[in-house]
Amino acid sequence: MGRSAWDTERRTTVWVDDGVEGLPPGMAGGRYRCRACGERLILKGARPSAKVQPHFAHRGNDGCSRPEQEALLDASDEVVIQLREQIRALPGVTHCATASPGEDPEHPSGLPPAVLAQWGATTVVIEAPSALPGPEAIRHRIRAVRDEHAGAAHVWFLKRDLAQFQQLAPHPVWLRGQKALHEQVAPNERQKAVNEAGGHVYWLDGKAVLVPYGIRRFQHPVQPGQDWTNWKWRSDPRDDWRISKPRPAPDADTWGLVPVAFVSLTRTRGAFRPADAYQVMDDLYAAQERRITWRNEHAREVYAARATPPAEPEAEVVPQQSRPPSPVAAADGEAAELRTLPKPEPEPESLPAGAAEQPAGVTPPAGTGTSAGIVPPPRPAGPPPPVPAPSAPVPAPRLWQRLVRLARRR
Repeated sequence: MGRSAWDTERRTTVWVDDGVEGLPPGMAGGRYRCRACGERLILKGARPSAKVQPHFAHRGNDGCSRPEQEALLDASDEVVIQLREQIRALPGVTHCATASPGEDPEHPSGLPPAVLAQWGATTVVIEAPSALPGPEAIRHRIRAVRDEHAGAAHVWFLKRDLAQFQQLAPHPVWLRGQKALHEQVAPNERQKAVNEAGGHVYWLDGKAVLVPYGIRRFQHPVQPGQDWTNWKWRSDPRDDWRISKPRPAPDADTWGLVPVAFVSLTRTRGAFRPADAYQVMDDLYAAQERRITWRNEHAREVYAARATPPAEPEAEVVPQQSRPPSPVAAADGEAAELRTLPKPEPEPESLPAGAAEQPAGVTPPAGTGTSAGIVPPPRPAGPPPPVPAPSAPVPAPRLWQRLVRLARRR
């Protein structure tokens, strides 16, 4: 018992769950075709007096010759129907139906019907296949959508399975001043075909949508005046990446994924676009430009620091010490001092008695016994200043000093 059939008159898929009102029962002139094997079907249970539920059946009740394909199509139809009802509940939706642009029952593509939704003047064709067909079937579907719905956005919601989600290690990013991890996938040939043909590839995960951006890895070229070595990093600082948005570039190595809420796709009335994801991509691009600029400037700073020789420390000036005179030179010096020695002054005790008692400022009379020309020095007005203690032991008297003292004693 089939739940769907290809309506050759309307050129679309019909589901018995949507109701069979207005559909002619029976063979209807070969109007209904099996989507798996292409044979003509019979609509049963469409009359009000029918005792069975509406369904499509093969002639002779032999069943489909391709039961596995028929089961896959039924499972895909269930996903499309649920998505259609989910989109109908979004704000601003003015029309929502199913369509199969470019589908040929003689050469079925294997794609389930697409959801055709309208937000005012904006039209969006949303695909939700359980598995992508070959690249040529994908391109044929995209061309048909352009021909039948000019200007419509073509969005492909894929499942998170191994066939459509070749997950890689998380991709670390710097986002709004914090470090975050984005999921990363390796796109296959079919996903690249959708992207290159102008379609938008998203992954639907419950109430979340994963929107891809391109990641292209590269190495910074070494420019004159830069040094990229010995940065004390775990990895090579020249290894970097660039983002391609709002869709991955054809030369992207991998795809990073931005998670957004499904309801955010229609946050702006009259549009269907992942505005929140695009804002995240803009932030990633701004962080990328700052990162690239900083690395190049730091490479120049490292080069400048290593190209400048370190300043040599100033040498301490050691005062030169005079060499002590030799014994011969010392003896010659003492002999010279003896030859040029001036006459010694009389000691104080050799003055006449009473000369020391003269008051200060009084000139002694002539003939008092004071030697002519010798004037005693005036007494100081105050006590003499203290004589500092010698810091070193008094050296032994020299030869001429001993001779002077000997002459005075005589």
